Order: sequence, then C-alpha cells, then structure tokens
Amino acid sequence: MAIGRVLPLYLVVFIGFVGYSLMITVFTPLILADDGGLLPRSSSISERTVVLGVLLALYPLAQFVGSPILGALSDRFGRRRVLLSTLLASACCYALIALALEAQSLPLLMVACLLAGLSEANIAIAQSAIADISPPAQRSRLFGYVYLSSSLAYVVGPLAGGKLADPGLASWFGYPTPYWAVALLLLGTLALTAARFRETHAPAPGTPLGLGRAFANVGAAFAPGRLRPLFLANFALYLAIFGFFRVYPIYLVDHFGMGISRESEFIAWVAVPIVVANLGLVAWLSRRLQPRPLTVRFGAALAVCLAAVVVPHPEGALWVTLGACALALAVCLPSMAAMISGAVGPEQQGSALGANQSLQVGAEGLSGLAGGGLAAISTALPLPAMGALALLGAGLLTRPAARSAAAAAD
Repeated sequence: MAIGRVLPLYLVVFIGFVGYSLMITVFTPLILADDGGLLPRSSSISERTVVLGVLLALYPLAQFVGSPILGALSDRFGRRRVLLSTLLASACCYALIALALEAQSLPLLMVACLLAGLSEANIAIAQSAIADISPPAQRSRLFGYVYLSSSLAYVVGPLAGGKLADPGLASWFGYPTPYWAVALLLLGTLALTAARFRETHAPAPGTPLGLGRAFANVGAAFAPGRLRPLFLANFALYLAIFGFFRVYPIYLVDHFGMGISRESEFIAWVAVPIVVANLGLVAWLSRRLQPRPLTVRFGAALAVCLAAVVVPHPEGALWVTLGACALALAVCLPSMAAMISGAVGPEQQGSALGANQSLQVGAEGLSGLAGGGLAAISTALPLPAMGALALLGAGLLTRPAARSAAAAAD
C-alpha cells in the first residue's frame, strides 16, 4: 500500500500532539509566572499549581469522553466527513485559545482547552482509518508510524512553541503566538486531507453513538475478572507516566527559574529517547523479554529515575535524569499494551485493548489534577510520588494473580 494514501492521517496525529505539547510547554511558565496575567499577582504558588493541574487535565479528560463518541460517529457517517469537520473545529479551538491568552481570560482558556480536547479526539478516527486500509502484514509497521508521529510532535512542538512564545526573539512573539501557528497548520492539514484522503469506511447509519462508552470501559477494566490485576497495575503505571509529563515542567520552572525558551528545550529533549525507543530499542528488547517482566523491570527503573530528578544537582544533570525517565517509560508503554493483548484471545482483543486505552486516557487526565494538588504542597513532591506509583504498578505485576493473568503473554 502506498504510504501517500495515509500520509494525511499521520499529519493529523502529528499536529494534534504538537498542539497538546504546547499546552504543557506554554501553560506552565504562564501560570506560575507572576506576570502571566491570568491570575492575580498575589496568587500563591500553591494556588497556581492547582489551577495549572486543572487546566492541563481538561484536554485529556475531554478526549477521554470524546474518543468513543467521534469513533462511533465516524462509523455512522464515514471517516472522511467526521475527520474534516473535527479538523475545522480544532483550528477554531486553537484560535480561541490564542484569543483567550490575548484577552488574559482564564475561564475562556479553560473552555477552549475543553473544546480542543473534544475535537482532537479525532486522533482515534485517524487510527481507525489506518486500520481500515492496512493489510494485516503491514498493520504493525503502519501503526508504529502513529507512535513515531506523536513522539516527533513532542520534539517539534515544544521547541517551536517555546521560541514562538519568547518575546526576546521577536517583539511580536508572546504566549498566544504558538496557538495562532497551530490554528494555521490545522487549516493547512484540513486542505491537504480534503484533497488527498478518500473514504475508508462505508457509513453505517444504525451505529450507536457510544455515549458513556469510555466510562463503561473503565468500569469493565476494574470489574472482577482474570485481567483485573493487569489493569490495576497498568493504571498505576499510567498515572506515574502521564503524571511525569505534567509535573516535571512545574519543577523546572519553580526550582530552576526557567523561562519558556529554556523550559521548552528540556521538554523537547524528553521526547528524543522516546523516538529512539520507538525506532528499534523496544523491538530489540521485546525479542529478549516477554511483556510482563519487561514492564516490571522498566517500571521499577522508572520509579528510581523519577526520584532521581529531584535529588539536588546542577541544572545540566537534568539532561541525564529526564532522559532516563523518558527511556524507561518509552519501553513501558508498548509493553503494557502488549501484555494485555497477549493475555486474551482474538475475540477479546477489541474489548480488552479498548478498556486499556480508556484507562490510559483517564489516567492522563487524573494525573494533571493529582500532580497539581501535590505541587501545591511542594513542587518537588509530585515526581517521587509518581515514582511510588510506578513502583506500585511494577510490584503488582509480580504478584501470583498478575503472573497467572499474563501467562498467555509470557
């Protein structure tokens, strides 16, 4: 199959993750800085971290609710129509984020982030379209490009966004500038997708909309059953992994006094080991270890690395400690999904992996709230707390019930 046929879909994934990476990069110094404009200057660091945690949680929580709904809509009306509609909506949402930052309106910013999360649940549509047209022999490779696209977005987004938001580089740059840029990129992506993407799924008018499906998936994951020990372990690890992405920028800005330009360099650096892992390291390790022991070892390693970030050291040591965290979690994430997949038969793949995906997105949203609350006590507290969660997840996988549940994978 020609890669050109699915290229617009990878661009949709890439631009979506570029936009979200900007939220982590831009909102952290914006909210924590005394001159950010969204909060009164008298606001304490505790108040600021709580607001930041809520703000960063809105987008993934909206994706959590929106993904199954948009997926069902694309089944009912076809992938192309829904994808093009949501791309236009996403462009409008990022323009609204920029306007909220121009107006220094926190309520408007929160509404815009919530709407952006709902519209950019279209990443699920892009993945479904790739699955529609992927021959079985090429499916793993083509889905690997999805993860590569998202990883590259976390390099490009923070670097470009951090510079575009730095008025020291150009007088007209500021916090809204990266969001205007993403809105324009989304319009370009919309034009390319409209020109190059052809329908991959015949509309099925009777398809239910799946309202509440994400919550049902989470309920199914925690329901008594053979897979529950694996889901519980994965949930703890997901909280640790996505909590890391949300809280370490808080530590950089508060402890090292970094501005947005310097902070963005470290955020981009964290994505580099993830790209390297996706390009071959995970495959190499997977040939030598089964998913459960691989998750246990790198989950424990992640716990140690997270705690090491806040050990007193010069700023330069962050290149090592943050990079080690990223490498450990980059191995954990695919191993966790592979563990669930290998523990069930072919007829259960959809429901098991759907429940696992809902756990992941739900944990992504909750980690922002939890991280912001912990940072209100101390900005150095969330990282070792996330390390404790990673250690808990790895430990749960060593218990007999988890070993038995994963026996098919091992």
